[in-house]
Amino acid sequence: ESDTSEAASSGVQDTSKETYGDQLIVAIQSDPSGLDPHMVTDKAAGICIENMYNTLFTYTEAYGEVAPSLAESYEVSEDELVYTLHLQEGVKFHSGNTMTSEDVKYSLERIMNGGARASQFDKVSSIETPDENTVVITLSSQYAPFLTYLANSLNAIVEKAVVEENGGSLANADAGSGPYKLEQWTEGSSLNLTAFPEYWEEGLPKVNSLVLKTIADATARATALRNGEIHMIIDAIDQEIAVLKDAEGVTMESVPGTFWEYVGMNCESEYLKDVKVRQAVANAVDRDAINTAVKMGNAEVLKEANIPSTHEYYGGDEVYPARDLEKAKALLKDAGYEEGELTLKITVCSDWQYQVDAAQMVKQQLAEAGIESEISALESGVYFDGLNQGDFDLTICGWSGFVDADEYLYNLFTTGGAYNQQKYSNPAVDELLEQGRSTLDKEERMAIYKEAQKVIAEDAPMAFLYMNNFTVAMRDNVKGYTVHPTATTIFLKDVYFE
Repeated sequence: ESDTSEAASSGVQDTSKETYGDQLIVAIQSDPSGLDPHMVTDKAAGICIENMYNTLFTYTEAYGEVAPSLAESYEVSEDELVYTLHLQEGVKFHSGNTMTSEDVKYSLERIMNGGARASQFDKVSSIETPDENTVVITLSSQYAPFLTYLANSLNAIVEKAVVEENGGSLANADAGSGPYKLEQWTEGSSLNLTAFPEYWEEGLPKVNSLVLKTIADATARATALRNGEIHMIIDAIDQEIAVLKDAEGVTMESVPGTFWEYVGMNCESEYLKDVKVRQAVANAVDRDAINTAVKMGNAEVLKEANIPSTHEYYGGDEVYPARDLEKAKALLKDAGYEEGELTLKITVCSDWQYQVDAAQMVKQQLAEAGIESEISALESGVYFDGLNQGDFDLTICGWSGFVDADEYLYNLFTTGGAYNQQKYSNPAVDELLEQGRSTLDKEERMAIYKEAQKVIAEDAPMAFLYMNNFTVAMRDNVKGYTVHPTATTIFLKDVYFE
């Protein structure tokens, strides 16, 4: 062993080894907030975690579909309340211990008792473990998105013993059974993972090590890819796409994505608690102009709510077919305000220049409707704290990775919802979204969500802007990767070099 490390450090490489194997270096846009699957909500952390952990079900290549994973098979009772999961046998955690039903029960309960996605398991009334390889989950009522949530890569199965050894926190630990295990995390720089030799899916992962490198600057990312210093950019932004389009040795793949952006309106702030003022903002915003200038015309403008046209539950009502300045002015007048009488604070995150650019356009567009505003750009930690505390009038932000219609709407728009930073509340919407969760008939469920999207768009807790395409840029010797609308990177385990 000492020989190989010596050779590597002196720069001598053994070229006889086939390229199958080496190190895959992937650039991510921001530093992960931590490595605890059940506690994080940021995308960078998600990318790191989903390569270290597995889930009971998993997304398939087809957007919206899920398939068994750690649960090898399952049955659902006739009343659709009891799910019996049969686990893969002999799955090893990175510690070397074997996964049992006890770890599964522990993981789900850990999410339910204070995890970031606890609300996804609201309807779980009990979890039983009749034997080491069987888990029986009983629901309090029928729950349409249940399997989709079991497939969410952050609703991962963790090893109970490791969580307990780490005092309950996995912020910088590894309790996974995934294709890669934690080697070292250097905050602000990179997460180094190595292939787990006892991984349960045969023949995977295909490379020996995976480095997730934080490169915040788009120009630096594009340069690193062109120079071959990195192999992939997950989620290339429009600026990079323009630069890499004709770059030698680089290929790009784009799919309609799930990353949508919006102008969020604090429904409890002085002026915006009036629905007419919110509607004035929603009509004054020129989505097409912002898409053209900020997204180079690559995004799909949202004319109703946030479910994309590629989704079978898409509403399709054009509540905001185009910018309507006259309507915005009339609504403002109707609300009792003269031009220039109200000033709103637009808070954005300075980490994402494209959202700062969008905010500057929104400021100008609102001014044309007689609404003054001031922009405050904050670094991400401060920004998200303020957002969660309701310390803003308007914001420009986005969400990504949603699959079920419930995921697009429930936590964001129900009264007191986990992600309802806008403090929006409408009892009619609450009722529709509760119905949507517990309706298993597809046609009925679609009708419920169609109505909910229309009401939400008209109430305007957000002015929905656009849905972005999702693009991965890679060196042309990188093969086997599935570019998925949710931006999930669970398919990195399939990557090999040609």
